[in-house]
Amino acid sequence: QGIIRSNGVARITLYSPTQATILSAKIEGTAITSVNISPNVLPPGHTEVAIQFNDISSLIPYNVYEITLTVNMGGKITEIKANASY
Repeated sequence: QGIIRSNGVARITLYSPTQATILSAKIEGTAITSVNISPNVLPPGHTEVAIQFNDISSLIPYNVYEITLTVNMGGKITEIKANASY
């Protein structure tokens, strides 16, 4: 499980079986989307990713949110879901 900080940066560890490119991220149940993702290319294995979101003022502290990442894995667009607490 990851964490969302008050500055809008979420840190989560993702697993990818192959090299993949993260195209975008959003927080489910909200209109909050990513403005920057670093690194945006995942090598095979586990990688910690920092996701900068736009205005997170609508999030409720101590809640857990689901982050959906849209990923290009070898030409196939898929979604990876991860939880993060705020």
